Amino acid sequence: MNMQPRPEPKDGEDCFTLCVSSILAYHNVPEFCSVWKQSGIVYTEQGTVGQGRLSPIYMATENDLQWIHRIKLQIYRENDQTTVVEHIKTLLMQGEPVIVWLDVFDMKYNSLYQLHHFAHCLLLVGYADQQFEFIDEFYHLKESIDEQTLIDALDLKQTEMIEEGTHYVYNVVDSSQVTTAVTEKDIYDVIQMNLSVMQSQYSQTITTDHGQPLTDAYTGLQALDQYLNHIRECLSDILMLTDEYVERMYQDLSRISNNRYLFTYFLEQGVSYHSSLEQLIQMYQYVAQRWKLVSNMALKSQYAEGEKRQQMVERIWHKLQNIRQLEQEIVEYNQLIIEKKDQKIEMEY
Repeated sequence: MNMQPRPEPKDGEDCFTLCVSSILAYHNVPEFCSVWKQSGIVYTEQGTVGQGRLSPIYMATENDLQWIHRIKLQIYRENDQTTVVEHIKTLLMQGEPVIVWLDVFDMKYNSLYQLHHFAHCLLLVGYADQQFEFIDEFYHLKESIDEQTLIDALDLKQTEMIEEGTHYVYNVVDSSQVTTAVTEKDIYDVIQMNLSVMQSQYSQTITTDHGQPLTDAYTGLQALDQYLNHIRECLSDILMLTDEYVERMYQDLSRISNNRYLFTYFLEQGVSYHSSLEQLIQMYQYVAQRWKLVSNMALKSQYAEGEKRQQMVERIWHKLQNIRQLEQEIVEYNQLIIEKKDQKIEMEY
């Protein structure tokens, strides 16, 4: 298949959404970034106080893509190496690009090669002569790797992504039944769903983006409050601010920033129905920038130690308090849109 890296990624695309976008663009699906609809906040804490995590996701990714747009994300999880490789070859021979999750520790072009185990995804687009052709949109790269290197990299056992003992995860995107027309009702349904999450009124099971149910999860503004309390507790003990802790903080804050950017592309589909969505889009773009700022601060804190790191995390905590106010304003504005669907909302932030 003649797939090439896309010319320009959009704000908010990460390695996975880049792969999905590439497949949708390859199949001539317009406005391919508008398919991402959930924009919440979820806080979970497993075990000790130092394990608090923040995520924008409250439903499985395959449900998000299926909702309204009817895009089918087929997720394969396997433990048998031979089954995985042969199935991927079959899919490629059928002309199906395959999204694979792998450990960058084994990828020579990656800056973390032989340094750090970390899950990343890219797109396999061909196989010939024991070589797999791949596109890594995150690095804007198209290259080939030998079969053994791919086999080694596909094993996720030393990364955070491994779930329930599953070593291999790969995806296929089926857009044959895709619907690109977004109705006025669709727009309000999505706004209402995200609003229910942000107001901690979501009645369905909270899951990870991989569909794993979460217990004892906080949602919305309550989740952000819990996360702020979590950081404050960790600040009281400098030993809790480990390299792993600040790396996780960077990952979480960056994901929420990306999520807010992505959601604006969906909202753009509804501006013709409700002019006040233009203001809402600007609000999401601004808060996305603020989340990106604190995520960059978390990234820099990985290179600090001791009291200097503690001071940087404290600055992040203060910035997040301001972001909390911005998220509150977005919740209030969303509520007004739901209540006054047919009226222009006169509010300035």
